[in-house]
Amino acid sequence: MKRSVYLFLLYSNLTILCIPIVITMLVLFQSQHLLSSEVINSNKAQLNLLKQSLDNQFKDIKTMGLQLSLDPKVIKYVNQEDFKNPQARMDTLDLISSLHSYAASNGVINDIYIYMKNQHFGVTTSTMNQDDLLFKLFHENKGITMKQWSDSMEKAYFGNFVQLSRDDLVFMQSLPIQDINESKATLVVMLNTDRLKATISNMQLAKIGSVLILDSNNNPIMIAGETEHISDIEFRQIGPAEGTFSQRWNNNEVTVSYVSSLENGWKYVSIVPTKVYSAKVSQLRSWMVASLLMCIIIGGALSIYLTRRHYMPIRRMVDMVSPKVKSNLEGIKNEFSLLQSFMSENAASQDTMNRTIQKQQNVLRSHFLARLLKGRVESGSALSQALESFELQFETNRFAVLLFHIGDYEPLFRDSRQQDAESNLQFVHYIVTNITEELIGRKHNVFSTEVDGMIAFLVNIQGEDEVQTKQDLIEIAQEAQTIIQNKFYIQLTIGISDIHPSLTGIPFGFEEALEALEYKFVIGPSQIIPFERIKRPKNELYYPLDTERQLINHIKTGHYEEAMEAVSELIVTNVSDGTLSLQLGKLLMFELIGTILKATEHFQPEQHELMIEKHALIKQLTQCESFAEIEEEIYKFLKTVCDYVDSKKKSHNTNLKDQVLSYIDENLADMDLSLTMLSLKFEVNAPYLSRFIKEQLGETFIDYVNKQRVQLAKKLMLETDNTIAEITEKVGFTNSNSFIRVFKRYEGITPGQFRKGE
Repeated sequence: MKRSVYLFLLYSNLTILCIPIVITMLVLFQSQHLLSSEVINSNKAQLNLLKQSLDNQFKDIKTMGLQLSLDPKVIKYVNQEDFKNPQARMDTLDLISSLHSYAASNGVINDIYIYMKNQHFGVTTSTMNQDDLLFKLFHENKGITMKQWSDSMEKAYFGNFVQLSRDDLVFMQSLPIQDINESKATLVVMLNTDRLKATISNMQLAKIGSVLILDSNNNPIMIAGETEHISDIEFRQIGPAEGTFSQRWNNNEVTVSYVSSLENGWKYVSIVPTKVYSAKVSQLRSWMVASLLMCIIIGGALSIYLTRRHYMPIRRMVDMVSPKVKSNLEGIKNEFSLLQSFMSENAASQDTMNRTIQKQQNVLRSHFLARLLKGRVESGSALSQALESFELQFETNRFAVLLFHIGDYEPLFRDSRQQDAESNLQFVHYIVTNITEELIGRKHNVFSTEVDGMIAFLVNIQGEDEVQTKQDLIEIAQEAQTIIQNKFYIQLTIGISDIHPSLTGIPFGFEEALEALEYKFVIGPSQIIPFERIKRPKNELYYPLDTERQLINHIKTGHYEEAMEAVSELIVTNVSDGTLSLQLGKLLMFELIGTILKATEHFQPEQHELMIEKHALIKQLTQCESFAEIEEEIYKFLKTVCDYVDSKKKSHNTNLKDQVLSYIDENLADMDLSLTMLSLKFEVNAPYLSRFIKEQLGETFIDYVNKQRVQLAKKLMLETDNTIAEITEKVGFTNSNSFIRVFKRYEGITPGQFRKGE
C-alpha cells in the first residue's frame, strides 16, 4: 500500500498556499485597474469643476447680454434714425455710461460695444468710433481681416459665443432682440481670454499635461499647458457627453478625458501622460512581488512540516485497523480507502442491527398504545414502567383522542403501476400519520397507532384553557383534512373526543372519538365530528313559518343565491346546536323539499319543464344514503327552478322594453306623452316603469324622449320647409321656447343655426 495520503496532504497544503498567491495576483491587477480608474475619475472631477466655473461665468454673460438687449436705453438708441441731432449725442453718452457699468460688473469682460450696421459705427464703453477705427482698436493684429470682421457683424446672432479669431472670444447678440432677422445692430461682449487661460492654467491637469476647450464642432477654442502637437490628438473620438480614451501623443501614451457643457455645447478636455500615475502602479507591483516570494518560501517550508505532523496519526490508525478489515487488502490503494472500508463495514452492521431493533420497538409500542386506548393495560407502577420503556413521556396529565377513518383513496394510485392493495394502504397510513403528527406537534405532544383499521392519535394537551384547546384540535383536524384531501386525494372522516384529566380517562376519550366517528352515517363522510357536537341530543326541529315564506318568495322571484342562503341557514341552525337525530334530519330535508315544491305550484300546468325535474328529484331522494346527498339534490333542484324563473323574467323584460320604445316612437308628437300615460298603457306602476327604463336604456324617460324628439326635428328641418313653430308642434313641444332650449341642450346650437348649417 502506497503512502498516497502523505502526498495528498502535501499537495493539499501546497494548494492552500496557492490561494493567497492567486488572491495577491488578483488584488494586484484589480489595484492597477482601480488606480487607473481613480485617476480618470479625478481628471473628470477637475474638468467638471472647470466646466461648472466657466459655465456659470458664461451664463452670467448671457444674462447680462439679455439685460442689455432689453434695456430701454439700448432699444431706444438702436431704433432711432437720426444720430446727428443733439439728443442723439446725449443718448450716445448715456449709452456709453451704461455699457461701462455692465462691463465693470464682470471681471471676465474686456470690453463691450454695439455696432450699428446701417451707420457703420460702434459705441464702446468709452467712446463712439467708426467701423474702421473700431476694428483697429479691438481686432487688428489678431488674425482677422477688416472684411471678415465686417461680414461677421452683419450676421444674425441669438446670443452666441463666437471665436472671431484665435485670440478673440466674444459673445454676440443681434439687436433689437424682438426682430433678429431684421436687426439694426450687433451687441459684442469681448471676453478676457488671458484671464480664462489663467483660470485653466492654474489647474493641476494643465501643469502635468494639457487642458483644452473645444467648440461644438470639436475645434480648439482655448488651450492651457502643453500645446505642442495638439493637432495630433484625434478629437473626432470625442463624443457628445463624457468619456475617456487612450492614444499615442508626442511619442508618449496619454489618457484623454472629456466632459460636455449643456450651456453652450463646448467640451472640456484633459490630456495627461500615462506615466504620471504608472510610477505608482510600478511601486505597488514591486511590493506585491516581494510579498509573493515571502509567501512561497515561508509557506512551502511550513507545508512540508505540517504534512509530516498530520500524517503520523493516520499511520497509527492504519496499523491498528488493518487486521480487522474483511475486504481484500490488495485492492486498497491508500490509507483512507482502508479506513473507509473498515468504517463502512462497521456502520453497515450497526445500521442493520439498529433497524431491526427499531422495527421491533415500533411494533411493540404501537400495540401498547392500542391497548392503552382500549383500556387493556395494567395501572400503577407497571404502567409507569411500560411508558418509560416505550419512551412515552407525557408532560401534562390531560389527554384527548383523534380518530381518523380512511375512505376512498383510489385517485392517489390511479396512475401508479403498483396494484398491491396492502402496500397502498400502508403508504396512505404513512401520509396521514406524518402530516397529522406534524400539525398536532406544533402545540401538543402526540402519539399515533393503528386501531381496527383506523388511525388513532393520542394527544397530550399542553394548554390550560379547555375551550381554546378544543377549538385548536378542531382547527388542526380541519387543516390536516384539507392538506391530505386536496394534495393526496385521500378522503378522511375525523372523530374528536373531549379532554380527560388523567391516564385512566384515555379509554373514555377513545370511546368518545369512536362514537363521534360513527355519526358520519348521519351527516355523511369526509366530516370533522367533535364528541361535543353529538353528546347533546336535540328533540325538536327549527323551521319557522317566516323563514318558509321568505324561501318561497326567493324561489318565485328566481333569486337562487338568496334561496340557497335561506336553505343553508335552516340546515346550519338545526345542526349547529346539539345532535340532530337521523329522524329529525330526514324530516328537515323533506320539509325543505315540500317548501320548494309548494313554491312551484303557481306555474302554469302547460309549463311541464319542471315536472320532469320533480320526478327526477323524488327518484334521486330515494337513493340517497346520507343527509349530505339529500342536501346536494335539493340545491340542484333549487338551481333548476330559479334558473327557470329567471329566464321567464328576462323574456318578459325584453318584450316590455320593445313595446315601450315602440310606443314612445309612435307618440313623439303627443304633448301629453308621460310616464303616467305609459304606466296606464302597459298596466305597470310609474316608479317601477321609471326604474325599468333607466336600467334598460341607461338614461331617464325624459332624456330619452327629448333626444328622440330632437332627432325627429332635425330630420324635419333637413327634409321639409316647415317653420320652427310648425316643427315644434310636430315633435310634441308645447311652445317654441321649450323646443329651442331642449334642442340647444342636446345639439349645442339653436334650431335656426342648425338649419343654416352654422
